[in-house]
Formats: sequence, structure tokens, C-alpha cells
Amino acid sequence: MLKKITKWTFLKGYLLVYLTCCLIFTIIKWKTLSYEESWGVVYMVGLIGLGLFGLVIDFILTLIIKNKKILNGIGILIAIGFSIMLIMEFK
Repeated sequence: MLKKITKWTFLKGYLLVYLTCCLIFTIIKWKTLSYEESWGVVYMVGLIGLGLFGLVIDFILTLIIKNKKILNGIGILIAIGFSIMLIMEFK
């Protein structure tokens, strides 16, 4: 029988909220993002790709680290770093 590999972690929850917000923003602001040369769409695809990369990192960490407290601690640090990187990007 297949064993459930994925666990709910802080990082996974954070990134799923992040990806949901990116998709909602893209849908709502589609006309603005796709205006003229569509660089807004390219930028949003890059941000969504960054979120998917974070989910891959979370999956790898889940496979490597078995202690849930340590896993969530590392996830919180990654989420804080990711948030700081986004804030710096938008300034």
C-alpha cells in the first residue's frame, strides 16, 4: 500500500496561499498585465514558477527531515527569507 509522503508544513501552507494570491491577482488584473508587450504576464509566470520551486524544496525537505518541529522551523526561516526577497523586489 502506498504511504502518504506529503505532510502539511508551514512552508507548504505559506506557498499555497502565495500561489493562490498570484493566480487570483493574475485573473483579476489580466487586462493590465497583458497590455502591449505582456511583460506583466511574464513577470507573474516567473513569480508563480518561484512558488512552485518553493513547493519542490518543501517536498525535498519533507523527505529528508523526519522531525516535524525542525522541518517547520526550517520552513519558517525559508518563508521569512522568501517574504524579504519579495519585499525587496517590489521596492
